[in-house]
Amino acid sequence: MYQRERFPLAAHGVLSVVFAVGVACAGAALAGEAPRLGDLVGASVLVLGLFAQLRVADEWKDHETDRKYRPERPVPRGLVTLTELTGVAVGIAVVQMTVAFALGWTVVVALALAWLWGSAMTAEFGVGEWLRTRPLVTMVSHGLIVPLIALAALACAVDAWPPGAGWILAASTFAGNVIEIGRKVRAPEDEREGVETYSAAWGPRRAGVAWAVAGVLASGGAGLVLHTAGTPVWPALAL
Repeated sequence: MYQRERFPLAAHGVLSVVFAVGVACAGAALAGEAPRLGDLVGASVLVLGLFAQLRVADEWKDHETDRKYRPERPVPRGLVTLTELTGVAVGIAVVQMTVAFALGWTVVVALALAWLWGSAMTAEFGVGEWLRTRPLVTMVSHGLIVPLIALAALACAVDAWPPGAGWILAASTFAGNVIEIGRKVRAPEDEREGVETYSAAWGPRRAGVAWAVAGVLASGGAGLVLHTAGTPVWPALAL
């Protein structure tokens, strides 16, 4: 019931795997190599696990706000406890680290970096009250977890940094912004007390513009990846 409500595999799971496979294949293409099935599976396991762990981290970070303003969510209503969710996250970490060691030390280091930044995010970098009044800083600081997750997927596919790999991380960053902004833009009548949204902080029009700009930048980064790999750009961007 928890995964159906808070981390539906039919949506989040599919998107996580597509993201992982896309990054790994792009990295292999930039390196002039064919992607290996084992690397794609490993990248998918790491990325899916990292996004699931971020959901658990959010439950810890937002616990007091959820208890006060969103009591219908699984944790405040008593469906599961934070301790139980943490146990799931630790179990996922054991699987991830096993996969990472099998794929090499660069994957281990990339996974550790993602965990480190995710932990700092959970603690709101020690300045939670300051961040709450600065949504743009929050978006940028939290958004950096996405290129770090992409880096873990990239490390599964390549042993050395290929030319153009920075564009993969840039495209990943802005694609993450598309999702982050898009899920927090609401019509005025749908705003809820205690629920932080970009439409409330910036106004619906500015939030919509920011979302569109992020989409353009994400597409531009993807186009530069394709261009560097020698792949036709416009057919892929049209898709």
